[in-house]
Amino acid sequence: MTRSLFAPILCSVFAALTAFPAVADPARHPVNCATAEGDLRAIAAERKHAQAQQAESILAITPAGALLGLVAGTEQKRLKMLSGDYVEQLDARAAEIKATCGLK
Repeated sequence: MTRSLFAPILCSVFAALTAFPAVADPARHPVNCATAEGDLRAIAAERKHAQAQQAESILAITPAGALLGLVAGTEQKRLKMLSGDYVEQLDARAAEIKATCGLK
């Protein structure tokens, strides 16, 4: 019984996470071309870390991991990482910096 409910619940969670559009951050820092290369290196490192966290976040979807996430209060963070939106935001910011500063 539990196993048959797992897939529909998982699909519902992912549908709910992707149904709402991302809200632009009004406190977002403007692009600074003087620090663009360092910013791109930092974004690349964060992207690599985020992708590693996505793999780790899969554990949060298992029943034991989900229960532990609810107790520890980390389930939303893990589900957000798992959805891939964060990596897409990093890619968009890197593209914005490259376009603004004329970098490859």
